[in-house]
Formats: sequence, structure tokens, C-alpha cells
Amino acid sequence: MNRALISILLTTLVFSACMSKKSDGPIATRRDGSGESSDQRQSTTESAGNGSALAAAAAKITDVCSVMPADLVQKIVPGASAPQSEQYPRRCSVSNGTSVLEITIETGIIVPVDPVNGAEFIPGLAEGGYLERLDPHSRGDTYLTVILGKDPKGLLHVEVAGHDGKDHKEDAIAVAREILSRLH
Repeated sequence: MNRALISILLTTLVFSACMSKKSDGPIATRRDGSGESSDQRQSTTESAGNGSALAAAAAKITDVCSVMPADLVQKIVPGASAPQSEQYPRRCSVSNGTSVLEITIETGIIVPVDPVNGAEFIPGLAEGGYLERLDPHSRGDTYLTVILGKDPKGLLHVEVAGHDGKDHKEDAIAVAREILSRLH
């Protein structure tokens, strides 16, 4: 009985040591299989600005429509109706009957550190962004999550549902960049 307990304990210790050794390496592999050094992640974050300041600024926004970039709305959703604001969650959306652009700001929540399975990492957006394709076949409709900060916590979501067969990846990124510049 004691030998079995000692054997289990030793196995657990060896497994724990191997796992901590694996995560302590200079390169962390993301779910998408690419590696990025901690120096690269840090420089991306520094070049994008102070994420915590962005999350704090986002927490002060009471009407998300106040940061919706009107010039990009006309480009992405031509002829859109007036922006519709929601408070829970704090969201703003515009539509022209076919296409929709929606932004959501969440603060004080758990911030994901890993992308949703299949999401693409987008560097240079605050503390990082993760782009998901809403329609895996046409790959045009996109959902971008930007980590504004981890202390305080904050997220910005940009959804473009064009329903037009066009790739809206760059549109979602442009909207996020414009909003981030308004939060500075």
C-alpha cells in the first residue's frame, strides 16, 4: 500500500516537473501552432499602447455608439440605419438590412488568454486580438476580440456580418484600430 502511494506521488511530481519545464521555455506555442517569444509578445503590447489604460478608458464609456467610427460604418455598411445602443452588454450596432456592424465593450470580466479554437491571432491591437470566421465556408463574416487589458480587465468585440461574400477581416481590424485610437 505504501509503495503504491509513493509510486503515485513520484509519478505526479515527475509529471508536474515536466509540465512546468515545458511552459518555462523561451517560446510559447499558441494553439494555431506558431511560436512567439515573450520578447515579441511584449514588444507587440508596448507598440500597441498600455492595455490597462485602454481597459480603464473603455470602462468609462457609457454609450458605445460614441466610439463607433462613422466613416468606416459608411464603407462597411453603406446606407446604414442610425446606430442602436444597448447597455447590457454595452453594445452598438448598425445595419442596412443586409449587412451588420456591431461593437461591444466588456470590462471587469475574465479576459481570455488563448484564442477560441481556430481563431487567428492579430498582433498590434492592444494586448492582442483574435479573429474568428463566423461562416467557415464563405469566410467573409468575422468576429474580432481585442484584449484591452488584464488589470483592469477589458475586451472589445467587433463583428462584421456582411452577408455579401466579401472578406471583412481588414474591415474588422480597421474598426478596432479606430476605436483603440479613440480610447487613448
